[in-house]
Amino acid sequence: MIFIFSDFGVNGPYSGTMRSVVMRNAPDLAVVDLMVDAPDRNPKAASYLLAALKREFVPGDVVLAVVDPGVGSKRKGIVVEADGVFYVGPDNGLFEMIIRRAQQVTVRCIDWMPKDVSASFHGRDIFAPVAAWLATNHDFPSSPLALTARFKGAQAWPDALAEVIYIDGYGNLMTGLDARNVHGNLVIHDHVLPIARTFSDVHLGDGFYFCNSIGLCEVAVNCGQADEVFGAYIGMPVSIRDTESDNP
Repeated sequence: MIFIFSDFGVNGPYSGTMRSVVMRNAPDLAVVDLMVDAPDRNPKAASYLLAALKREFVPGDVVLAVVDPGVGSKRKGIVVEADGVFYVGPDNGLFEMIIRRAQQVTVRCIDWMPKDVSASFHGRDIFAPVAAWLATNHDFPSSPLALTARFKGAQAWPDALAEVIYIDGYGNLMTGLDARNVHGNLVIHDHVLPIARTFSDVHLGDGFYFCNSIGLCEVAVNCGQADEVFGAYIGMPVSIRDTESDNP
């Protein structure tokens, strides 16, 4: 199976044309749009989100991931094999959390480029064909890349990101915090929120946070828009406060 993860959105030709290249080169494989609204031009936030979504993948799957504000620059195109799953995309930190959390990982630099490549659309012209070739066991020029040679800036990122990394269509706020490691109340924009199991466990209009379906701490308002209530944006900081510190 080939998964597509991008910030291209549904408007315009970008998602469709990249997907068409994958399907033309791998016509017998299922192609799934995992996300087309990943954090806009934000490889850092997208890295934590992609790593949380890896539960959907099994060994042999190929993930075409393109959040690439540096397209056309000197940044490399890479293939990451992490625990048997292949990830294709730019070396800009997008795969940092996948690499960091994998038990077995190798990285290769993509050394292939078509003659008519667009400087602004490597997703269609480079990464989509390579993803399809990987999925169909076709070779392409590549060379090993040492883990220490990957995008330097990302290596300083924290293991868990105490920020809003995604706002869904309901206004709910996903953070880069692994819910398994969080205990206490969550603070966002001076609002102190308790944890709840799900929406119906709090009163209508109340804010709370919960462990969402992909294991991240997510902020919500029962039947409301958390992004509007808390004035949220991608990158807004959050923090965890020990419950005991909120008691008199």
